[in-house]
Amino acid sequence: MKNPGIVTTNAQAADAAPDTTASRRSFFAAGAAAALGAAALASPATATAQENKGESLLDVWIRTKKARIGVDLNNKPLRFKDENGKPAGLGIDFLELLLKDIGAEPVYTEMPFGQTFAALSAGKFDMIGTFVTSLPSRALRGAFAGFPAYYQQNVAYLKEGKKISSLTELNAPGIQIACQQGTSEETTLRALFSKAEIHTFPQVADASNAVGSGRVDALITDALFAQGVIKAFPAVTIHPETVNAIPNTFFMAANDFKLWAYITNWLRYQGSLRTMLGLQQKWFGTEAQDKYGIPLIAVGSGGEPLEIRKS
Repeated sequence: MKNPGIVTTNAQAADAAPDTTASRRSFFAAGAAAALGAAALASPATATAQENKGESLLDVWIRTKKARIGVDLNNKPLRFKDENGKPAGLGIDFLELLLKDIGAEPVYTEMPFGQTFAALSAGKFDMIGTFVTSLPSRALRGAFAGFPAYYQQNVAYLKEGKKISSLTELNAPGIQIACQQGTSEETTLRALFSKAEIHTFPQVADASNAVGSGRVDALITDALFAQGVIKAFPAVTIHPETVNAIPNTFFMAANDFKLWAYITNWLRYQGSLRTMLGLQQKWFGTEAQDKYGIPLIAVGSGGEPLEIRKS
C-alpha cells in the first residue's frame, strides 16, 4: 500500500457525548513516559464521496480505490506518526489490512479523537480510523460491527509495597483506587469495588502519578500502558489478574448493511486467524507477560475474549 497522505485539520466540532478514551490512550505518547479499540463510518446521506444516493460506502471505496479516514495520531502504540510522519501503530495496521482486502487506500485527515464523531456526521470523511469501545450510548447513533476487533484489557497497577493475592482485596473500606474521568472504567469500578473509594483524574498521566507517588493504592486502566507505567514508575507493580475485557470494534452508519456485513465477516475471519494477537505482540511487547505473568486478551474465533498466557 502506498504511503498515504495526511491532511491536518483543526476542526472545532465536538462529539455530542465527549469521549476521553483517546486522551487516556495518548498519555504515554505525549507525556514524559513513552507508551500508549474501532471505526466510525460516515452516513451515506452525508459522505461526499458517496456520489450516488443510496450507494454503499463499500462500493464507493471499490470504485474510487480511496477511503477518506479521520484519525487521531497521538495514541502510541495504537495510532501515531512514525519518524517519517507516516501513520503507524496497531490500529493503523489493522485498518490498512481491512482496506487492502477491499482494494482501497486510506486518505487520512488528522484531528483530535473527540472531534471525529461530529466531523464524521458532517461528511468530512468516510470513517474514523480506529475501533472504538462498544458503548451502549454510541449504539443510539449508528451500528457496531457484529464482531469485536479488539478487547481493552484493564488491569490493576499497585503502588510501591502494595501486595494483594486477589483483586477482591481491593474491594474494602480504606482502599483508594484511581481511574480516568468519563471512561468505562469509572462506571465499572464503582460496581466491582463498591466498598473502596474511587478517585477520578482528568488524564491517565494524573492517575498514574497518583499511584506512582503512593497517594492511591491502585490504578485501574488498560494493560497496553504496562511498558510506559513500568518505565515511568519502576516501583509500581501490576497484579496478574485481568479486571475486565471491554470489546472494541468498528462503528458505522446504521443504514449501510452491505458495509456492515462485509466488515463483520472480515472481522470474523481475522478472529479465526488470530490476526489481532500478532499485532498486539508486535506493538505492545511482552514485558507485562514476562515480568508479571499478565495474559494477553485476544479475539477468539467466535468473538469471545481469549486469554493467551506464556508457556
